[in-house]
Amino acid sequence: MAEQFATIFVPSGSAELRDQWLQDARLAAIDTGVAEPPIEPGTDWYIKAEADAQLGLVALANIAIHGKSTNVLTAVGDDLDAIREGDGLPVVQPAGSTGKIKITVFGATTIATGTQAKLPNGLRIRTVGTVVNPADQQEIDVEAIDVGTLTNLKGGEAVQFVSAPTNVAKAAKVSNAFPLTGGTDAENDARKRARILNTRRNKPAGGNWAYWRQFVQDRFASISDTYVYAAPGGPSSQLIVPVRAFDRSANDYSRSPSTTLIQKIRNTIQSDATTGVETVVRASADELVDFTLLIEIPASTLSGGNGQGWTNQSVWPTLEVADANKVTVSGSPSDYSQITVTANTATAPSNGQTEIAWWSPADRMFYTGLVISHTGSAGAWALTLDRPLVGKNGVGVANGDFICPNAQNLTAYGESWVALLESLGPGEILENDPDRLPRALRNPNASDEAPSSITKATLKGFTNKHPEVTDIDFGYAPTATPTVPASVDDPPNILVPRHFAVYPQ
Repeated sequence: MAEQFATIFVPSGSAELRDQWLQDARLAAIDTGVAEPPIEPGTDWYIKAEADAQLGLVALANIAIHGKSTNVLTAVGDDLDAIREGDGLPVVQPAGSTGKIKITVFGATTIATGTQAKLPNGLRIRTVGTVVNPADQQEIDVEAIDVGTLTNLKGGEAVQFVSAPTNVAKAAKVSNAFPLTGGTDAENDARKRARILNTRRNKPAGGNWAYWRQFVQDRFASISDTYVYAAPGGPSSQLIVPVRAFDRSANDYSRSPSTTLIQKIRNTIQSDATTGVETVVRASADELVDFTLLIEIPASTLSGGNGQGWTNQSVWPTLEVADANKVTVSGSPSDYSQITVTANTATAPSNGQTEIAWWSPADRMFYTGLVISHTGSAGAWALTLDRPLVGKNGVGVANGDFICPNAQNLTAYGESWVALLESLGPGEILENDPDRLPRALRNPNASDEAPSSITKATLKGFTNKHPEVTDIDFGYAPTATPTVPASVDDPPNILVPRHFAVYPQ
């Protein structure tokens, strides 16, 4: 049962306690026959009431603070660490990154496992597994020797072998598809709290699913959560699926741990797993999803709004039935400042006034441009913008990308959308199989507390962060639930954001 300290009465100030003291004392005195108790300012009773109120206020405040510090839902820092220690949970050590590097090869060679290379900051990585006669530009697995977030590195960055193998160039590059990610410093409070809640709510014991969830979370700092499927392959089998958080600094929006990290987790689990139980450890598969939301927010300040709504007095583009709740780019030249969009509205944008927004599916951020001229008509508006639509990583707008009106808090909406998708777990791996269901459903079970799909309930997390959004609904949402794989031998899918936009309802 949760502690009740967090709801204890705390007065607004000592005056509230003083007045309550005087009221109670006056009524008690009248009951004993005192006609006019002396409670006016300056009387002994008043002075005593003020002194008692000051002491009482301090005591009540300390009780409330103590309640927050001992409640796992509100404790932070050292207080949360004290709860973790009390529950017998270990400290999760910092972790190094894992990923791949692309090598340049001149001839026959062997790259031994453990061959070291240095990052630009001097921290070290090493190869994982011996590679015999790799091809030129082949990508090979590496892991960090050092630990911490400083071991993370974006795709395309250069690393240097400490002692390059024969016929291998000293310089190599970090893989764009598998950058160096997963390096973590000290465990944050959110992850610590999740581990504590798992022990209290799900009671890890005897190799049950909660045990394996805790087992992974206690040992691998770069894993954000772990999901367990009981008996997907029949009796005495289990599937364990670790997932990781997005690495925004590296524009890495995959939830799948690297092959090197999965192998580490697999080896650690299988060395502890009960003999006779088939334990499969597998990464989830990213399922890229496109979404638009229809929101109600205040009008522009030019129309009397409060500064928390749309940017332009005339919001453009607005949706028509033929848009199917989305407006996309249908033509984009190489300079990225001239685009054609599929908006079916007959109303033209206003040159020098209309601001549009583009969601970059490469770095999952909004970028805006001012329409300085336009041609075309409904269904094919050709726009010339005051700046190219190019993301921070150099990737520009492309056909199929979403375009929407600009809003004052649009950047925050994008951040909240990414965070919402990051909170999802993988979907199910079986469908319509009475011989294995419901036992083979995902644990923790898909619910509002541990969702795998985007529902009206999960949208509450979005609107809670943005009180100016007074109403919200789905627009274009072809995939709100992870696709169930065709075979139990395939990994479960997990939703990852790709295209995104918001429009007025």
